[in-house]
Amino acid sequence: MTTDSSANPGQDSAFHDGYSPLVGSESRVESPRYRCPVASCHQTWYRHSNDEAIPHCPIHDVVMVRDSKVH
Repeated sequence: MTTDSSANPGQDSAFHDGYSPLVGSESRVESPRYRCPVASCHQTWYRHSNDEAIPHCPIHDVVMVRDSKVH
């Protein structure tokens, strides 16, 4: 097996140097976590778009609240 970049003449060696985000794209995507406000409940939900309505907990039927963690 050859690792010399000249062995693959159509490939740009910069391709193998690591990850580079697209021009103009953000490096971090926020996905805030919401949880049920009932202390003993473990229901969570992640909001992927600001257009999404915040749901109710399927167990307690109360609106979920934003958690401090962002993923």
